[in-house]
Amino acid sequence: MWLVKPAAENQGRGIKLFKNGFEQLKAFLQSKPAGTYWIVQKYIERPLLYHGRKFDIRMWAVITWKQELYMHRAGYVRTSSDVYETSSEVNYVHLTNNCLQQYGNKYGAYEEGNTVSFEEFASYLKDEGIVVDFEENFMKRVKDLMIDSYLAAKFELNPNKRTNCFELLGYDFMIDEDLRVWLIEVNSNPYLGIPNKYIEGLLPKMVNDLFELVLDPYVTPANGSAPRNIPNQFELLYSDRKKVNKRRGFDAPLYPLALSLIHISEPTRLGMISYAVFCLKKKKKKK
Repeated sequence: MWLVKPAAENQGRGIKLFKNGFEQLKAFLQSKPAGTYWIVQKYIERPLLYHGRKFDIRMWAVITWKQELYMHRAGYVRTSSDVYETSSEVNYVHLTNNCLQQYGNKYGAYEEGNTVSFEEFASYLKDEGIVVDFEENFMKRVKDLMIDSYLAAKFELNPNKRTNCFELLGYDFMIDEDLRVWLIEVNSNPYLGIPNKYIEGLLPKMVNDLFELVLDPYVTPANGSAPRNIPNQFELLYSDRKKVNKRRGFDAPLYPLALSLIHISEPTRLGMISYAVFCLKKKKKKK
């Protein structure tokens, strides 16, 4: 299965799902006007599910004119409205964009606004017997992928060298059944709607953190800075000027629970066991 997305769109517009190999996909792309850009992605057919439905993780990030990359620590999980089946032709099964899901008949049937907090998600995993540390097992990989994507486009950003500017981005991630984190896309002009009470509390805090980061150093608030109960949640991930780079080494494991094979799919589990046996035999020979 493959996904095709128009490069200049967001909010789920124009996404097509192809299940019958490359010929149908090629015919679709060849029918488009010359000079248009499309993104072709391999579909993650075996994702980790939330109550039997697909989900993704939305994180906010900011890139400043000083070529600094920040990530807001508080994100949220977006859920699908229908039970996941690869055979389904219904977009509400496969695409979790809130801007798409809100038009479905089952929108809000399971979670208000098809959105849950990281705490609710972690609680669900625990109830399912999947014992993970959200920060250690997922968020560190999220940070790696954010930094990688930023560095890939670094020299194309702000080509006119404008100062005192920034861009807020929406990063979308998925987790597969082996608990690996995948970057799905990076969105300019991310959705800032309020689908439920949780986002109603989260969004103003994020915007306040954003303005404190990018505006307050240049325009002093008329009433001074408001007292804070918690520090600004935007974490600096990368900066040449400040010599900050929080990307882990490339030898960091892609399988966060490699030593706990119980939750890893059968082919992967067998492969890992075979590799472990091979390493043990090799070690004994050296002795």
